[in-house]
Amino acid sequence: MRLCLLLLFYCASLPATAFAVTPASAPAKPGPLRWCLDHFPGFHEFHGNSRQPAGPSVEMMLELTRRAGLTLQIGNKTPASRCVKELMDGDTDVMTNLLYSAARASQITLIRFASRFPDRLYLAVTDSRRISDLTQLNSLSIVTVRGFGLHPSIQLVVDALPAKQKQQVLSTEIALQMVARGRADAALLPPTQVKQIYLQQPALAGQLREVSFANEKVQPQDVYLGLSKKLPDPTIETRLRQALQSMQQDGTMRRIFADKIIY
Repeated sequence: MRLCLLLLFYCASLPATAFAVTPASAPAKPGPLRWCLDHFPGFHEFHGNSRQPAGPSVEMMLELTRRAGLTLQIGNKTPASRCVKELMDGDTDVMTNLLYSAARASQITLIRFASRFPDRLYLAVTDSRRISDLTQLNSLSIVTVRGFGLHPSIQLVVDALPAKQKQQVLSTEIALQMVARGRADAALLPPTQVKQIYLQQPALAGQLREVSFANEKVQPQDVYLGLSKKLPDPTIETRLRQALQSMQQDGTMRRIFADKIIY
């Protein structure tokens, strides 16, 4: 009897948590969603020495993760090619503004969120050549931005150009400056980014002219969110898809991006 009383006293003196059982069905809250991003004028930009980007992509990602019940961890300014590699390796979780390719889709989960305007050609205003068809690119020296995918129909033509007729640079601004200074005949660039550069540098806009291709093959191109296939929680993809759908249905995406993308 004395032993039983001692055991009862000992058990009563233990904290309640000693007997608490964590339900096996209680899911762990997902960690922060790691967003890898570059400097993408008009969408997400790092101004000056700031490590915090601004722009509609930032607003979209914050609202998207809020609706999905996630927190967002925004990375430092990183080249797009490195972000893609980190996404494939599972060292980051999400990217925005990705274009489709079969190779990319085999290594990254792609979720469409909009379409973009096709790339356009930018020439000096003093260049009187009339360009209307993709085949005419064969006679030009072309500059593009490293890490930016071109429209598939345009990419085929550029890939076929001799190496001496094409070069890549680090930014849209550099590409436009090269054409304005006569260091290349033309630049192939997304018009939304060029428009943003023109707002910041109106003098540059006066030195260049824009050409769009009258070709049925050059149509608006789908743009995607890219998710790592190595996400630790398989519910994250479903949460993001549902949150994105709700933002499209209630007009939030149109409010955030206005005319920068096609819905």
